[in-house]
Amino acid sequence: MALLEVNNLSKFFGGLKAVSAVSFDVPQGNIKAIIGPNGAGKTTLFNLIAGSIRPDCGSVRFKNSSIFGLPPYRIAQRGILRTFQNIKLFPNLSVLENVMAGMHVKGRAGLAAGMLRLPQARAEEAFISEKAHEMLAFFNIGELAKRNAAHLSFGQQRAVEFARALASGPALLLLDEPAAGLNTQETAQLASQIAHIRGKGVTILIVEHDMSLIMDISDEIVVVSSGQKIAEGKPSDIQRNADVVRVYLGEE
Repeated sequence: MALLEVNNLSKFFGGLKAVSAVSFDVPQGNIKAIIGPNGAGKTTLFNLIAGSIRPDCGSVRFKNSSIFGLPPYRIAQRGILRTFQNIKLFPNLSVLENVMAGMHVKGRAGLAAGMLRLPQARAEEAFISEKAHEMLAFFNIGELAKRNAAHLSFGQQRAVEFARALASGPALLLLDEPAAGLNTQETAQLASQIAHIRGKGVTILIVEHDMSLIMDISDEIVVVSSGQKIAEGKPSDIQRNADVVRVYLGEE
């Protein structure tokens, strides 16, 4: 069963076809990767799905309902969360507060109740704090809860970002080049974290340049070049695909 359905999705910037009639499905429970050379349109495609950029044409359906053209916060409320290549934590907040901030899409008490410290707001804050602690423990970074986010290593910051995204209970998690800036050991930890996330029933769509990581964790791969899909299949099929080899290595 497809959790996400992308059909003929296109985006043009003037005369540039950044994404041209790209179609693929993401089956529920899978890890699906989008790969391609620099400038292939991977990030633009990601942003179209997440709502950061409005598509020119095509369709995007999530849980069999259209999310085409919805703003990012509406898409997040429906169960699609994303991380960024450049980690976007709040540097002046603690690790715990950063993870709690990720649950704003689940908040129901409202601003007035929060300012007046009404029972509903206090109960909601206690629930969010408990859930944030659970996520920190899930990623084995519970001891960092009170530490300022600006004082973490890059790998720790990535784990906090994952915890924040997962705290709101997404059905689909979009990972934008999560291995960027990580060393070999941190990348191995990342692979384990992604497997743990999938183990919680979360479907994953990932854009990544690290081919070793992609071949290790992915169920299916979509390859894009010059804004168009040129291949789709299992990792073993993609490795043998002549068009993919040509794009990455040249004609010879």
